[in-house]
Amino acid sequence: MSKYVGQRVKRTEDPRLIKGLAHYVDDIGLPNILHVAFVRSLYAHARINGVDTSEALQAPGVVAVYTGKDIATKVGPVPCAAALPDLKVPDYRVLATDKALFVGHPIAAVVATDKYAARDAVDLISVDYEELPAAVDVEAAAQGGPVIHEKFGDNIAYRFTSGEGDIEAALKSADHIVTQRMVHQRLAPIAMEGRGVLARYFPGEEELTIWSSTQIPHLLRTQLAIMIGIPENKLRVITPEVGGGFGSKLNVYAEEALLGWISMQLGKPAKWIESRRENVQATIHGRAQVGTVEVGCKNDGTLTGLRYNVFADLGAYLQLLTPAIPTLTGLMLSGAYRIPAIQMNVTGVFTNKMSTDAYRGAGRPEATYVVERVMDIVAAELKMDPVEVRRKNFPAADEFPFHTATGLDYDS
Repeated sequence: MSKYVGQRVKRTEDPRLIKGLAHYVDDIGLPNILHVAFVRSLYAHARINGVDTSEALQAPGVVAVYTGKDIATKVGPVPCAAALPDLKVPDYRVLATDKALFVGHPIAAVVATDKYAARDAVDLISVDYEELPAAVDVEAAAQGGPVIHEKFGDNIAYRFTSGEGDIEAALKSADHIVTQRMVHQRLAPIAMEGRGVLARYFPGEEELTIWSSTQIPHLLRTQLAIMIGIPENKLRVITPEVGGGFGSKLNVYAEEALLGWISMQLGKPAKWIESRRENVQATIHGRAQVGTVEVGCKNDGTLTGLRYNVFADLGAYLQLLTPAIPTLTGLMLSGAYRIPAIQMNVTGVFTNKMSTDAYRGAGRPEATYVVERVMDIVAAELKMDPVEVRRKNFPAADEFPFHTATGLDYDS
């Protein structure tokens, strides 16, 4: 290994990218390929009283049209792999059935011989919407308002507490208690290349191949086999160039399962390439935490404890890791500092939006913002240099390995 340390190492993938020889999903062509386009909800929350596909089925080039009710029992739900105590998990179907729960929620899929014919036919499908009040503010949704999933009775997906130390005693021992409301805005990842799926089924061999711009080909293979109902050894997932992701493609999406199922029904390859509008609406979002931090400190700037009460906006459904991401914030709330007691209380809330999930640090950047902002507001409260407040709360060299009040152990 010593010959590599300190040496420049060329990246193996660069030559093909620089020369324009690399392949993204949309670069892959197969004979007799069909193209898929989606009807997506215009409303954040609406009852679907009916979907009229008759005109679209007569359009030039259209091979098939599928609605949520057509496939409700034929493709399994989009999976959530995160397990938390008393977590409520909605039944997330690949196409909406009775209600649309976010703008961009897929309602129908058009399959055509040409991608432009498929997109034109989408405009010929009539959806009878009954608009419903939407839950868009996470704090209001947690306290009441429109209930998104009626069977749950409210919009609370879970409550979770983490941290170590006696937080009440820690705050009581402080000379000052400083509170601050913090908003981590919801954002859309916007990768360089949007998502894309190409599925090809060989009926004779009963083998399905899926090309997807995914970050998790092995896990995708396992989950898609369950959703579509085929043996895992009959499914192959190929990931060409991903085109950027930072977590947004670390997921199992409805379109991946649906494209595989469509190819199995029609016996031909089927391709879907996400538009930029779809990318904003129906690829996972990040962040979306709103909370209040309380921090106790002594007159000399020493922190005694930190409590963070936060509402996490999960969106309408749970994607692969949605409910777990806010809990990761609690793991890093200590940051680089010695804080004897820390408590994080998370309320996961359903709202009429696309799901949040892992994006660029998966919950940990939120913790960094909280703890670093805390250092600044403590310094302002005490009229101290923010650098000095930070130095005062760093663990000393002889305290390593250092155990944090969030349950982690730091090495030197």
